Amino acid sequence: MADGLLLTRRERMRLFWSKLGCAYGPSFLLGVGSLALGGGAVGWMILIVGALLAFFVATSAKKVRGALIGGLVCAALLFVFQLVVAWFASHPIE
Repeated sequence: MADGLLLTRRERMRLFWSKLGCAYGPSFLLGVGSLALGGGAVGWMILIVGALLAFFVATSAKKVRGALIGGLVCAALLFVFQLVVAWFASHPIE
């Protein structure tokens, strides 16, 4: 892995798309799984917010491995967020 100064435009784009794919992959699988199980709006929210977070991770990560780890963390946080929202929505207020 180089510092990126001597990379051609094509190499930079290939590196960016590979980081974006690794960052969006886990969120994409979570969103598609949610849609397949009948999630509806929840699945679309995961796909859209996951894409925005993946773009942030892909532009911030130095290596592809870092983008993959960031994508896994984002997917886990989106999953936990959905659990918390579901718990608050179904919890009776006493």
